[in-house]
Amino acid sequence: MKVLESLWKDTKDRFDKVEKSLVDCYVAFLREVARVYLEQSRRVFFRENRIVHWGEWNFGTLIVEGDEEVDEVFGDYISEIRFEPEISEKATKGYLQIKEDNLENIRYQI
Repeated sequence: MKVLESLWKDTKDRFDKVEKSLVDCYVAFLREVARVYLEQSRRVFFRENRIVHWGEWNFGTLIVEGDEEVDEVFGDYISEIRFEPEISEKATKGYLQIKEDNLENIRYQI
């Protein structure tokens, strides 16, 4: 049925645009969080989620040097952000250290 095929194409096109907007918004948020903590001379690490779709889990994990509680900082629990008072090599295996010159490496590929 061409009508349903056309309906799906239009729906998918609209959804893809909305999804890209949501991803761009959330990645910009994670980059800004990293930038704020880098300005405080804290170490920041990121690992992109490449296992499941973001809607099923998250965009990746941002580890920030510190002992804060996520919900106390943001007023809500954010699964992508963790604070670690002592960041070890073991804890960041597979992560990229983020610095001001590579904030664009905080990303999520749709």
